[in-house]
Amino acid sequence: MSEFAGNISYDSGHLMSTKPKPNKTQPVAKRTQAAGRPDPGAHRSTGKLSGRRLWLMRLAAATVVPLLILGAVELGLRLVGYGYQTSYFLPSKIAGQNFLLPNPKFAYRFFPPALARAPLPMRMLAEKPANTYRIFLFGESAAYGDPDPAYGVGRYLEKLLAERYPGTNFEVVCVAMVAINSHAILPIARECARLDGDLWIVYMGNNEMIGAYGPGTVFGTKAPQLGIVRAILTLKATRIGQLMDSLLAGVRSTSAAPEAWGGIGMFSKNQLQHDDPGRLRAYENFKGNLADILTVGQQAGVPIILSTVASNLRDCAPFASLHSSGLTTAELSQWDKLYQQGMAWEAAGSYSNAFIAYSNAAAIDAEFAELQYRIGNCHLALTNREAAHRAFVVARDYDVLSVRADARLNQIVLDAAKPYGGKQVVSVDAAHELNTYSPDGILGRELFFEHVHFTLEGNYRLARIFAERVKTLLPDSIGAPRRDDWADAEFCDRRLAVTSWDEHRLWQGALDHTAAPPFSTQASHLSSTQYIEFRRQEVITRMKPDSPARDRQLYVEALAAAPEDTLLRARFAQYLEATGARPEAIAEFQRVCELLPDLEWPLYYLGDLMVRAGRISEAIDCFERALAIRGDFTQARQALRRIQAGNPQARGVGR
Repeated sequence: MSEFAGNISYDSGHLMSTKPKPNKTQPVAKRTQAAGRPDPGAHRSTGKLSGRRLWLMRLAAATVVPLLILGAVELGLRLVGYGYQTSYFLPSKIAGQNFLLPNPKFAYRFFPPALARAPLPMRMLAEKPANTYRIFLFGESAAYGDPDPAYGVGRYLEKLLAERYPGTNFEVVCVAMVAINSHAILPIARECARLDGDLWIVYMGNNEMIGAYGPGTVFGTKAPQLGIVRAILTLKATRIGQLMDSLLAGVRSTSAAPEAWGGIGMFSKNQLQHDDPGRLRAYENFKGNLADILTVGQQAGVPIILSTVASNLRDCAPFASLHSSGLTTAELSQWDKLYQQGMAWEAAGSYSNAFIAYSNAAAIDAEFAELQYRIGNCHLALTNREAAHRAFVVARDYDVLSVRADARLNQIVLDAAKPYGGKQVVSVDAAHELNTYSPDGILGRELFFEHVHFTLEGNYRLARIFAERVKTLLPDSIGAPRRDDWADAEFCDRRLAVTSWDEHRLWQGALDHTAAPPFSTQASHLSSTQYIEFRRQEVITRMKPDSPARDRQLYVEALAAAPEDTLLRARFAQYLEATGARPEAIAEFQRVCELLPDLEWPLYYLGDLMVRAGRISEAIDCFERALAIRGDFTQARQALRRIQAGNPQARGVGR
């Protein structure tokens, strides 16, 4: 093309010029230069390059430069130590060995720091030892073992497996936490997928409505789409995101969010009807998180036991009830008249008449949760157990303070396992199977302290259900069992050092816990309180003059079998303090701190014991070491302030 253009130029100029014809053997650029004219092709090529460079510079200015700036800010924040690590586990070197300890600040991504719950204090070898079968237990407070994780389902499961298969070291690692939900459990699962687990057990669903990003939460945004939740959590994993969250917290400080942990009572004002749009969105978010948890486990090649979640149906009335929308004033008046009649008949023990009145009220509005609960009570009194069970389930599902996994959540759990055909994901309907161990075949107070947290018997029964599924998934290398049956509850209680002192402590704690709203306003409150008090008194009647000595011996024997069991050792220290053996209690907690040197709570408890013993300088050292681990550890900071004020024992642990 350039040569063709040059010929035309020459021919045109030939009529007017006598300049010699350029040598056609020369390169075009040289010929055009020789002719004193610029090369048109070269001009066009240079123009395209300049345009491309300009476009690239604009793109870099819009993307690369901001990313570099953000990267520099992120790096700078990390270098100055701002923010917190978001992983569940943190490495720790203890006595020359590499361990993993739970991150005290893991929950900061999901809760304000003042409300964040701490993971279970424990430790795990970074490299799984030989001949060890490692089980990860995922879930919320029920799986954690609340009110005392020393006697949680995972602890009972570990003892059951160890007794039946003594040739294998069974390690049940509880990564469940109080107050979290599936949004937090998914990143924990992703982390555990890299930690050489042999089996996962997933028992979750109670906190989907009130936990982080649930429609009834008090912790922030309510029920956004799952993609938005994950974008927020991804941002909070960066130091820049944490800085932004901290700045926004100043704006949110004027909101109704509580300043301190207040249990389920914090959520009482956030009532949700069964068809609330936010509640429906929470079901979809749960489904998405659960599917991803199973996928993560499948990709890691880990079999999973996926369980429905059980709750107290028979002896836990709804916490709050609302009428369905659209009722007229006349309908509400007639409903209330029938409801009052039914309660009067029920109080008089005339359950047939009460049932008729309640049924007539249900014909007007069946969505009032407490009405369904009372219908269930009438069915039960009339020995219609199946109908009673159905009514109690509906009452739970219509409860507008949704703190129990409902039928829809449990169905999502069962459906999630179906695509796997029982090969890698084994479903367990614990909510159904536990009915077998309850009077009338309906879950009640025999297995639960209150709404969802298990008694010792409940944890043992659930562990038995899990153990049966674990047995079917064990590899051939485990070998034949030593016995054909499972150890009984009494054997497990001895291995866990469940003393009469501990039993009394648990029932007394349940009595104190349920004395406050929303438990105290339940229709079932009086009967529940009477039962808890009965169980507490029953423990007292079993206490004899030699009980303290027998309880102490039980701890000594259990620790001899498991000397590095930090939960067991911490409970022993509490027992020693309660029985007046303070120097020994201090020694036990010092051992706990040696086993868990990078966790703040053991140091705090040790510091409190030092205060009680009058060893103030040592107490100060404990509190300062705890603050070095977690700078915003309020309890330790308050303890130091009390010491500075000259009143160190004004408020102590357990007071």
